[in-house]
Amino acid sequence: MKYVKAFLKYFQEFPTFTSKDVKLFLRKNGAGSNYYKIFMHNMVKSGKVFSIGRGHYTLQDDPIVAGFAFSPFYYGMETALTHYKLWNYMTPISIVTTKRIRKSSIELLGRNVSVRRIQKKNFFGYSAVYYKDNLYIPMADIEKTLIDSVYFHSRFNKEVYAAMSKRIDRKKLTRYLKHYSSIIKKQVGDLLETVE
Repeated sequence: MKYVKAFLKYFQEFPTFTSKDVKLFLRKNGAGSNYYKIFMHNMVKSGKVFSIGRGHYTLQDDPIVAGFAFSPFYYGMETALTHYKLWNYMTPISIVTTKRIRKSSIELLGRNVSVRRIQKKNFFGYSAVYYKDNLYIPMADIEKTLIDSVYFHSRFNKEVYAAMSKRIDRKKLTRYLKHYSSIIKKQVGDLLETVE
């Protein structure tokens, strides 16, 4: 099929890409405007491209890249706990985004993915961490994961909170909590008291 080699070479540098990106690529390479649908249908069917949401694709057979389809986003909750080795359960990939979402739970590339929406004012507390193959992903820090567990009403067990408590930066946690209501602040404080 024409364009495949150039397509794979061009998009291998991107964790994800959109249908708009593909249309631009095909147009620049001389394809007609109607060719996009058949081209992408064949690419997905052949297993060279994976669909990770409406109009979002990846060449990587790895569900962790799914978050890029929800930009701006960060990985948090269970995914962050796994990253920081605060537990070792097999859990869904947890994505936190400011985008409107239609489903809070989806399956991508054989893995369950949990998607939670957060207000823009609370979209902070993450940094880029190395994942693999020159790919960096946005990961919530431990302090933000603690607050998010209260914010999203998704509590962990006491042992996990005890492990988190030993590793959090109290000054950073206090700074983060300034962005939240007195109810959230109290719940986080009460939670920490029960594990110390």
